[in-house]
Amino acid sequence: MSLAMSEAMLDRRAPPAVSVAARMDRLPSSRTIWRLVLLLSIGGFFEYYELFSSAYLAPGLVHAGILTPSTQNFFGMTGVAGFVGALFLGLWMGTILFGFVADRFGRRAIFTWSLLWYSAASAISALQTDAASLEVWRFITGLGLGVELVTIDAYLSELVSKHSRGRAFAFNQSVQFAGVPVVAFVSWLLVPSAPFGVEGWRWVLLVGAAGALPAWWIRRHIPESPRWLAGRGRLAEAETVVAQLETSIVQRDGMVLPEPIPQPPASAKSGRVAEIWSRFYAPRTIMLARTHEPCGKYG
Repeated sequence: MSLAMSEAMLDRRAPPAVSVAARMDRLPSSRTIWRLVLLLSIGGFFEYYELFSSAYLAPGLVHAGILTPSTQNFFGMTGVAGFVGALFLGLWMGTILFGFVADRFGRRAIFTWSLLWYSAASAISALQTDAASLEVWRFITGLGLGVELVTIDAYLSELVSKHSRGRAFAFNQSVQFAGVPVVAFVSWLLVPSAPFGVEGWRWVLLVGAAGALPAWWIRRHIPESPRWLAGRGRLAEAETVVAQLETSIVQRDGMVLPEPIPQPPASAKSGRVAEIWSRFYAPRTIMLARTHEPCGKYG
């Protein structure tokens, strides 16, 4: 593309009066946008690897004498059920109690730190030698997973325009769920063996913890959500991010930016959690709760 054509297309940028949301929603489906979706999905891949690992780790933990196949009582911590329950409890508490942190501190920061959190906790889990310590660290791992689960969905919905959101989530889910057969295959290879004298189930956890390695690289290549920045009153930063995306789409992808459609200003009023059970939102809440089942069936 010639320099003159690029400059002409960039001249079609929206005036400052047009909202950040309108400018984001006019961005076409491009290599720039799909690259961001892929990077977020890679982070989610390691999350799903960890979420679905419990069933594949259990035989190795029983064989090592750390867990027992059955649990002696409801609150017992020595059985496989306690091991599975510890991760689920952490996941539930991370989602319910700490899901707000991405709203307060930003999508980019919490995406990165929650990935580092559960990766580090998973690596420490691999070093444990008794059931109680192992389950404490599985619980801590679950906290990070719960926060990450919420953050990725919010992040993705805000970076992608509304006309591409369905395809973006479909692609995101396909990449994330690829972690399930991967953890199954890795466990099949490693759990029955002891490479370099280290029990195989420990290696499975360490492979998952490797998700921390690309975390900072991913962080450097994804911007903060412009919608989140605008919602926090940081309009100059939001404008900068949107302008960078527009420039990349025009100059690197060679695409024309359509005219933005003006949108009514968003209300500054904060919502309440109780609103999801209001007459208007309750049916949607129930429907989404029944269909979104990331780990209960398989964990």
